[in-house]
Amino acid sequence: MTDARENSPSGMRLVAQELRGAFDAMMGRGERPNGNINQIDTGNELSATQIGRWSDAETLAKVVGSSNAGLKFAEVYDKFIKAYEDVVKAVELSADNHDRARRTNEGET
Repeated sequence: MTDARENSPSGMRLVAQELRGAFDAMMGRGERPNGNINQIDTGNELSATQIGRWSDAETLAKVVGSSNAGLKFAEVYDKFIKAYEDVVKAVELSADNHDRARRTNEGET
């Protein structure tokens, strides 16, 4: 049996839309009032309240909450946000490219 592929620009756009929704929430533009980048304090201390109350978050707070680690955590998070946004843009661009190729192949303008 041959593994068939289907390039679906609309499916790609749905994935991009889901990713963008999660991205907006991380950036504080979503419906969720907590857990976004705007709540990260770049001072010397990040508390469990800022990171979360579950056991792993409290452990992380102890590590990143000292020796100016809060600033480093914010820098890493910023790099993650930029990379995440690049992925969303790449999925959207890929959908556009597939759609354009389909229209060209079918003789549409």
